Amino acid sequence: MKTTIHSNDFLNLLRCLSLLKCICANVDIKGGILRQKSNDEYSIIEMDLTSLVSDCNILIPDIKGKLPILKELAKQDVKITSIDNHIIFSGERSTIKFNNPPLDFLDNKFIPDQEMTHIFTLREEDVVLEYPINQEASNLMKVISGQFKIVSFQVLFEGDTASIVATTTSKDQYSRIENGIPIKTPLKGFSNVVAEPFFLDHDGEILFKMYKVEDAVCVNKFKTLVGKITVVVYGRSQLVEEDE
Repeated sequence: MKTTIHSNDFLNLLRCLSLLKCICANVDIKGGILRQKSNDEYSIIEMDLTSLVSDCNILIPDIKGKLPILKELAKQDVKITSIDNHIIFSGERSTIKFNNPPLDFLDNKFIPDQEMTHIFTLREEDVVLEYPINQEASNLMKVISGQFKIVSFQVLFEGDTASIVATTTSKDQYSRIENGIPIKTPLKGFSNVVAEPFFLDHDGEILFKMYKVEDAVCVNKFKTLVGKITVVVYGRSQLVEEDE
């Protein structure tokens, strides 16, 4: 399988792959679609990369180690050739070949559509919260998650509205990042959501949608743009409701 990527598209591809370097061990693209779990298995990351790589299958192990090498081909048209157990990136002057391990040894495998529907099914009637988090707020969340050394934020349900807050484990630092967020159905309680979507370099706002899929389980969907590519991160969380 072969495809040639224009220099600008290759730069965009590198930017998209850079999002994964700290949360995934490898990249597994099938038919131009990336859909795989993070290393900790708390999140699923999804990108439609067909506008950049067509319907190619691209497997890159050790993405964190391979990215600095691939970046040396930036600002060139790059031909990608995927054959059997290796992949070749050919620039205008240089060629890079990576051997790929058997799929059984991959930490982050591509999730097919059928398997995705078994993991969860999202229905619009189950939306509890839908809110666009602007760039300023998402940048603050990224800084706070690093400073507080936390892996999740808390969504507090306060009747007709919700707030997003962060607290250190020792409870000595606290931040209310957003408040007055309208919710679909009045609730009292809280749910913890993963911080990973706010680690990602993105453009514009992050659309945050929370679905109540079971009595005490939510699926959180974070949707944003990286250049012209839509990036979606899914994560589960427990919904703890308080009695009135």
